[in-house]
Order: sequence, then structure tokens, then C-alpha cells
Amino acid sequence: MRGWGCGSRCWGRCGSPAATAPRTAAIAALIHLRPGRTADALCRAMDPANPWSTRTLHTRLSELRSAIGLHTDGQPLLPRPKTGAGYVFHPAVTSDWTQFQTLARQGLAAGPNAGIKDLEAAMALVRGKPFDGRTPPWADPVIQDMLSRITDTAHTLARWQTDSTRPDLDAARHTVHKGLEVEETSEVLYRDLLSIEWAAGNDAAIRRTLARIQQMARTYDITLEDTTEDTITLVLSGKPAPSETNTVPV
Repeated sequence: MRGWGCGSRCWGRCGSPAATAPRTAAIAALIHLRPGRTADALCRAMDPANPWSTRTLHTRLSELRSAIGLHTDGQPLLPRPKTGAGYVFHPAVTSDWTQFQTLARQGLAAGPNAGIKDLEAAMALVRGKPFDGRTPPWADPVIQDMLSRITDTAHTLARWQTDSTRPDLDAARHTVHKGLEVEETSEVLYRDLLSIEWAAGNDAAIRRTLARIQQMARTYDITLEDTTEDTITLVLSGKPAPSETNTVPV
């Protein structure tokens, strides 16, 4: 996920404020995604094998404060915590991950007739793998949660775009490809892609997708789910796609 911001301030990829050193960016991501940690906890989380020194932490926090500055109300965007308290950003500091979750919740609650725009806006915030494909020691559960939510949102949006009264297969295809850029082992997204290309009557794209699935399975030593195998059999059956693709296994 990219983008943090406060008002007009825009930060780069989640965990990478623009023009900020990687370690400074990493501590910023930790404070934002796991607020309330004390200085000692931050030092340990950043490198469990060789915890940061207090001096190193304060240097990075000083760099971070210089990078993000003050809020329009004059308050620091990263206040110094009171004795014994943990580090928390000013409420004005947001991230595209927070925005993604808000938009996804709104879209899902609105349903397929009214929720597509919110889900499309959520997926527009997804640009590459969380943390640029790197996993800080503390971030594995955060990344897994991001991957799960992005995959679920992409799957739902693609189905809605495909099954609407005015199907948009191009939009659905784009949604699935974006999801697969983030989670290349997601079988539900491959099934969605097969269903989309079957509905489009695009035999060449079906073959390419099958080759991609097989390569993924070999690379990660994965045994495909029965539902995926069923979908493959169905799209290769020579039968025409149903008018409503929600009859295809997902």
C-alpha cells in the first residue's frame, strides 16, 4: 500500500515516507500501525536480534519529526509521549491503509448496486505489495491482514463488476490483475480471472491464465483447491459461459 498523508502532505509507500531514510520510514509505519508502544518496545520491535539503542531511536524519531513537521494547529504530528506512555501520531495523520479499510467497509455495506464506486476507490489505493515486498520483523501479521483484505475486496469487486446488470469485464479484469499483483497465490482471484475470460469468450486469455496458475503452483509447491480444478474443467469444457457468471465456482 502506498501513501500516508496529513492534509496536503503525501507520504510514499506505506512504511516509506517520501525522501525519508528506510529505517525512519519503518519506525513511522510501526508507530502508525501499532500505536502506543513505548520507546523500549519500539527498539525491540525494530530489530529483535539486535534491538536499537535509545540513541538510535531518538535519532530516527528526530528525522521523522523533521520530515512531517507540524499540523496546521501548531501541534507536532508526532508528539513526545508523557512519561511511561507510548508513541502515537497526531489524529490528523492518516494512511491509505486506513482509507482503504474505510472505503471497503462502506462499499461492502452498500452492496453491489451502490457499493462498486467505494470498492473501486479502495482498490485504486493499492499500488504494489505492502511494504514494497519487504517484511519488517514486527509486520508479518499486519501484512497478512492487508493481503487478506485486499484479496477479499478485489474478489468482491470483480464479481460485482461482472455480475451487474451492465457487466464491465474490462474493469473486472483490471481489478483481478491488480489483486494478483499483491497476492500472486490467491486462487479465488485466478478463478475470477478464468470466469471473466470465459464470459468474454477469450480462449487465448484462458490458456494464458491456466499457464500462470500452473507456474504459480509449481513455484510455491501448491496443490490446487478442488474448486479451482472444477473451474478449470468448466472453462475448458467447450460450453458457453452462463449469462450470469455467479454460477461459476468461486
